[in-house]
Amino acid sequence: MDTGPDQETPEAPPAPRRRRWWRWPVRVLGGLLALVLGVIVWFQFSAWPGAMLIRHSGAFGGGGADPIAQYVPDDITRLIDVVYDDSGPDGRLDVFYPEPAQEPLPTVVWVHGGGFVAGTKEGLTEYLSVLASHGYTIASIEYTKAPEGTYPTPVLQVSDALSFLVANADEYRIDPDQIVLAGDSAGGHIAAQTAMTIAEPDYAAAAGLPSALPAESLRGTILCSAATDPRLADTANPTWGFFLRTVLWAYSGEKDFQHSDAFRWATLPEHVTEAFPPSFITTGPYDPLLAHSEVMVEALQDQGVEVDTLFFDAETTDASIGHEYQMDLSTPEARTAMERMVGLLREVTQTPLVLEGVSDTW
Repeated sequence: MDTGPDQETPEAPPAPRRRRWWRWPVRVLGGLLALVLGVIVWFQFSAWPGAMLIRHSGAFGGGGADPIAQYVPDDITRLIDVVYDDSGPDGRLDVFYPEPAQEPLPTVVWVHGGGFVAGTKEGLTEYLSVLASHGYTIASIEYTKAPEGTYPTPVLQVSDALSFLVANADEYRIDPDQIVLAGDSAGGHIAAQTAMTIAEPDYAAAAGLPSALPAESLRGTILCSAATDPRLADTANPTWGFFLRTVLWAYSGEKDFQHSDAFRWATLPEHVTEAFPPSFITTGPYDPLLAHSEVMVEALQDQGVEVDTLFFDAETTDASIGHEYQMDLSTPEARTAMERMVGLLREVTQTPLVLEGVSDTW
């Protein structure tokens, strides 16, 4: 066929492009590595991710059968979410008292635990209802957890709650002249430090903390598995190290919390004096914070403070009797703890309403 000079030669089709199939996997892998690196850096420079991981891990949630429900009496008045501070969502408290009460009763102000970063007052509703059955008003305090609320925010909030309760004592069946501060775990630290601000004016002034009550109104403390001294934190422990480093960093607001100038006032055994009120202190032999209770007891006894203790021999005690063991009233150890708490209350207060409480029937 004659193509001739004026006839165009058809262009050859373009060569097919070789698909570089590895590009997208590499991009995805690079993105994942960058994300992992970012998370690692975030954990190194901020307490927030670790605190949120602990808070939402379920470690401080319920689950399973309630070991307290069978003991809760029916004749307990419950006032839920009373607002003591309307400046934020955490300024709430619950009040429990036996229904026969028509007059002010000696009052236990309880601060819940949760490692300073978690937990809520709702976890104590049943337990504190049982305690109230013995003829006492119980106020259960909510507070802002770390890292949203760093030290000393919870101490200030408990002081605010005390001021509110005193100002509204008649409405909530509270005897403002007979207050016992109580707490478990991290709440034990907050309660004990609040007690120190009331009982020891020099300490309160040096630490820059308020005293919410006259010293004579504070009759005692109840400290269950309390974390009393950050210096005792075994941050290198392979099991608990990450948890302890994280929660104390979150609460103190400083990664090097053990050398924090402000946080040194949180080392409670170092600062207690003979003015600290009579106390009941307990925890289980398998509590990783056992040393905190032991050191606090030793410091108080050295100052001549009246201390009732309940500890157990690890060799003859079940391994379940550990941190916060007192919450499981199905165990004889927890029942004994309740009896001893009530014993302290009956020793340091006088109630116009003499009742046979739940533990009196065991």
